[in-house]
Amino acid sequence: MRYFTLILLVAAMYSCNSNQIAKDFNCKTATYSNLEKVDDYKKLFSFDIPKKWKTNLYYDDAVSSIYTADTTISLTKTTVIDASFIVNTSEIDDKFIQKVKNDNTTLALEEVKSSRTTFLNNQSYYNLAKGKKGKYQYHVLNIFSKAETGFLHVKAEVYGDSLVEDRICKAVKLVNNIQLK
Repeated sequence: MRYFTLILLVAAMYSCNSNQIAKDFNCKTATYSNLEKVDDYKKLFSFDIPKKWKTNLYYDDAVSSIYTADTTISLTKTTVIDASFIVNTSEIDDKFIQKVKNDNTTLALEEVKSSRTTFLNNQSYYNLAKGKKGKYQYHVLNIFSKAETGFLHVKAEVYGDSLVEDRICKAVKLVNNIQLK
């Protein structure tokens, strides 16, 4: 019985850790069906994406990315996710966080929420900002997670003002299953 309790305690601690961003955004359980595992070009990470979503891979010497969105619906109803592994020795420190905030200001974005956190069991930081992009209201969630050989940058973009929180939560649900290799 003690071993069972210990296993439950460890599982609870792990799930709290991996879902901290979802908790910070008060996300309810979002579900997707018909998912497929997609590996980035360099095989540095993967995650499950709905099969009907359009997905593109990109890579160069320093970056390997998975870019995906549901293109069967309008831009103001979908979420665009760009997950990139960046080979870089940057630390997620005060200087890094200030640069993210300065970039938001340069892009005329207003910070909604940000926090240092743990994501994928690594030191991380997220920043949700809003503003206008083109003719649309725009929200962008950036998640930065430090890894051994670089860091993962996940950007979830939401255009328009329909179901913004719901679409952000659905993006968080998908990116919570990213597997670093």
